[in-house]
Amino acid sequence: MNAHYDLAVNLPLRAAVAARLAEALAAFPVGPELLAYPAMEGNLGTREAIAGWMRRRCGHVVVDPRRLVVTLGARHALSLALDEACAPGDTLLVASSTYHGFRTSAEARGIRVAGVRMDGEGMLPGELERMAATTGARCVYVQPTLQNPTTSTMSLARRRQIAAVATARDLTIIEGDVYSPLAWQHGDALPPLAELAPDRCLHAGGIGKVLGPGLRVGWLLLPDDASRQRAASTIRLTSDGLPALFPAIVAGWMADGLADALLANLAERMVERNHLARHLLGGDLVTANGLHVWLPGDGAEGLEARAMARGVRLTPSTPLAADGEHAEGLRLCLGAEEDLDRLETALRIVAEVR
Repeated sequence: MNAHYDLAVNLPLRAAVAARLAEALAAFPVGPELLAYPAMEGNLGTREAIAGWMRRRCGHVVVDPRRLVVTLGARHALSLALDEACAPGDTLLVASSTYHGFRTSAEARGIRVAGVRMDGEGMLPGELERMAATTGARCVYVQPTLQNPTTSTMSLARRRQIAAVATARDLTIIEGDVYSPLAWQHGDALPPLAELAPDRCLHAGGIGKVLGPGLRVGWLLLPDDASRQRAASTIRLTSDGLPALFPAIVAGWMADGLADALLANLAERMVERNHLARHLLGGDLVTANGLHVWLPGDGAEGLEARAMARGVRLTPSTPLAADGEHAEGLRLCLGAEEDLDRLETALRIVAEVR
């Protein structure tokens, strides 16, 4: 049957943002400059607002807006990072369970993807060292905060260990960081790898998991001006620049505090939804008050099929695996269903078919 409930697509709640966007569009001052070719790296004012957001919400201390490139969402930023860091035939190291979109982007470029074993904090430093030595990899992809799909978050010690291995093995780090604004709501942010190894890290972020992916606003922080120029040149070659409207609106929200208020509202509601999921699915559920939870266990594909038969769409672990050895389980996304009652119904169905 067709899916009636969606627990597969990782979306934030969007109704409050949609209302504010309608207001912003109605009031936006449209001038001729909006219809000209934009700066390839994005408007400087937009990049300054993003830099402030990264310092305020993502654990950064130093962000030079001149090293930022505005992108069409975080996945575009990751694609630019791949083009900068890897060539066809290279080996890219990733966590053994990883973001499916990034893995497929790498494979489409002829890049070999190899999985690194994980524990409850994510990628294991010793395994990263071993895999770098045995594969000759040039690059590693890391999600230190609220990892997709397992929700793991690295401690400061683990982050330092990963940065040290990357430095010792001369690995370029591609850091994916779209969930940290949800993780660091109480002033306890841990530094991203871009702070610990700034000379070898390409840091990709975006607003899609806070305000909605339809805005298509992301960014890539590059280690130096030469790499920033190459990323801007790639944007010129492939698109002649990005639409300026939504980045300008988002930058305004970042500057005037509205983005922070919308984030706080989302975070509060996701805590409620994570509590609901724990209540209905039990203590083995791995949650971190983010947009998704992780239900570990064997037989994920069978559970997915049983849930689908009852109208609930899920994401099993197999598409998220980098290789044969990966975390078994299901990712359950808590934001695609805007209505809380519908989410509760979907979670109850999952609990019944386990």
